[in-house]
Amino acid sequence: MISTKDNAMKRPDVTDEMIRHAAEVVAQKVKGDVGSIVEAYCHPMDGYELAKRLERECFWDVSRDDMELLDEMEGIIDDQHQAAEKEWFESNDIQPPFPIGTKIKEGIIKGIYEYRPAYYQVKEYGCTDPNRHRLIKFERAVSVE
Repeated sequence: MISTKDNAMKRPDVTDEMIRHAAEVVAQKVKGDVGSIVEAYCHPMDGYELAKRLERECFWDVSRDDMELLDEMEGIIDDQHQAAEKEWFESNDIQPPFPIGTKIKEGIIKGIYEYRPAYYQVKEYGCTDPNRHRLIKFERAVSVE
């Protein structure tokens, strides 16, 4: 078993390759320059922010349709990042460092999030909404008990 605290098995980050791949896909759709998109993009960034930056820094004339296509950048990157996290999780036998019910800095661990690997569902202190949980990465959870 490998702890997520072990730096050798660090959770993958969004990489330059992921950003470039997404930019290549989106550049074809907007008939734009991949390099400009890569240069202007900063993760995370929605299509509106990216369009504004491309207009301001790269002198693009961005239409509403282009902005909606640029909005796909984040989804493409997120899909790649999720795949990398899943592979990391499965390859390294990542286990939760704390059991359900542990009090951590952000609240009380109520479960393991099933849609992304190595995330707790945490009920924040004082939150009365039964459907609201904060997602905390295993490696960021700090026990207060």
